[in-house]
Amino acid sequence: MEKLSNPTDIARETLKQLALRRIVPSPDHYEAIYHEIAQTSDDERQHAGLKELIQALEGLSGQNPEAKRQVEQLKRIIRKEEWSNLYDQLIRCFNAQSSQSELSKTWADLIKDLILQWDLRNPAYPPSRKKEALDRVLANFGNNSTELNNKLVGLIGSWSETGVENNVSPASDVAAAINDLTLSTETTGINWQDWRESTVTALEVGLAARLLHNPDLQQETLTIANEAKAVGNQADMEKWLPRLRKFWLKLELQNDQEDRLADGLMRLLRLLTDNMAEIVIDDEWVRGQIAVIQTIMAQPLDMRVLYDAEAGLKEVLFKQSQVKHSLVEAQAALKNMLTSFIDRLGLISQSTDNYHAKITQYATKIEAANDLVSIRHVMEDLMQDTRSMQIDVLRSRDDLLEARKQADLAHSRVIELEKELTALSDKVREDQLTGALNRRGLEDAYQIELARSQRSNAPFALSLLDIDNFKKLNDNLGHAAGDKALQHLVQVVKDLLRPTDTVARYGGEEFVILMPNTNLEEGMLVMQRVQRELTKRFFMHENEKVLITFSAGLTLAGVDENRDAVLARADGAMYLAKKSGKNRVETV
Repeated sequence: MEKLSNPTDIARETLKQLALRRIVPSPDHYEAIYHEIAQTSDDERQHAGLKELIQALEGLSGQNPEAKRQVEQLKRIIRKEEWSNLYDQLIRCFNAQSSQSELSKTWADLIKDLILQWDLRNPAYPPSRKKEALDRVLANFGNNSTELNNKLVGLIGSWSETGVENNVSPASDVAAAINDLTLSTETTGINWQDWRESTVTALEVGLAARLLHNPDLQQETLTIANEAKAVGNQADMEKWLPRLRKFWLKLELQNDQEDRLADGLMRLLRLLTDNMAEIVIDDEWVRGQIAVIQTIMAQPLDMRVLYDAEAGLKEVLFKQSQVKHSLVEAQAALKNMLTSFIDRLGLISQSTDNYHAKITQYATKIEAANDLVSIRHVMEDLMQDTRSMQIDVLRSRDDLLEARKQADLAHSRVIELEKELTALSDKVREDQLTGALNRRGLEDAYQIELARSQRSNAPFALSLLDIDNFKKLNDNLGHAAGDKALQHLVQVVKDLLRPTDTVARYGGEEFVILMPNTNLEEGMLVMQRVQRELTKRFFMHENEKVLITFSAGLTLAGVDENRDAVLARADGAMYLAKKSGKNRVETV
């Protein structure tokens, strides 16, 4: 149809089409056919008021994708003239606009910050606790985008407030728990009685009991707990929260002071042990104990490590005290025997001097004798003294032989006890739980094997293995079962390794295996053989079979290469084995 531009012609043609099509000449029908003949665009057909409304909504949408989507949906409804849906769609548009104005942060930035804080290590918020908090927020506000945005912003802020890489005191844990309780009262239906009981218990039992060393803070904690008992509505909460926040700031400053004090004591102890290690040269058992303390100070402090080291050192000290007492006794016996020997020599010398004096007297008497009778009496006295001298010499000889025998026995005992002390000293280079070498033992063994590899120009393989899903095993079966699982693994490894190979505990569930005179292919076969053996020799827990697997990284130690660099390379390969599906060995 030819497009008409004259409104009069368009109107005439519209009436003609109504008659030809036998359509009721209502205003709506007239308007529709009129625009059809005039070939009016969809935008031009819209009512002026609707145009203004859409333009206003588009202007308010800005960068809000949800608001833009709702405006486009509104245009579609108007274009199709679905007027029954117009009201509901307008409400959706207004809600999208208001949601954007109330958002604390754009969703793109929010998700980016959430992922960043999730990956950062924070002792106050381990992954399990982060997951629990995130699940709670999603469950309560998943149907309200505005509230969800605001609560996620607050959640991310609480994760980032504490020191990410610093140790967090128990008081900080209690503070985080109370913050979570406060968040839950603000975000869900409030049960003030439960909130008060939980908060007061956290303050009185969880925090005040840990502040015995600081009576002022302890008293302030109890005061705040009493104030919390009076909180029963939102207004009381708003009065109480500033007081609580001020207290957390004071507590955080106190924690910083305690951290600095602990660091200062650690530096002082480290300086003391280093100096003792330099001074003590011959006492190997003392050097071994110092090595344990130095190993503990070289890693993050953990109460379980301290307890294990304390128990091991107490056992070694007790055995060493017994052995050293025996050594002192043996040395004293040897000293007494030497003293007796010297005294006996003195008696022999004195007897010899007396005998010489009597011989001189007898010689004088013989010269003065005038008859045989006098000479015979002199000779009888001489023979008697000679026999007495002979008996004394024989007795002294027997005593000296016996003293020599006892001295030899004492000397042998001293050597034996010194060897036993050295063996006890070596025990402090072993991990108390598994019997594998500890960090200090690993350092010594690595230096020895590296030097041997350099002399013989032979390959030296090192493997770092990590038990798969060990945390899950600990959580499901308990730490005691986890300890036994570590012992089981070390026993299997020791049974399959050569006498020249060495296994050492490197971390919690990480172990290092040193394989001298071994290339990568041979080392791969050894580690895979251990993995197969673990699938055959199940770890038994309460008469149930538990499969233990590990992922390992294998590498060769270069000539004059730093041990840490070799371990870092093996650790990278082990991480790759973990990512590739676990229970694997990767080489690098």
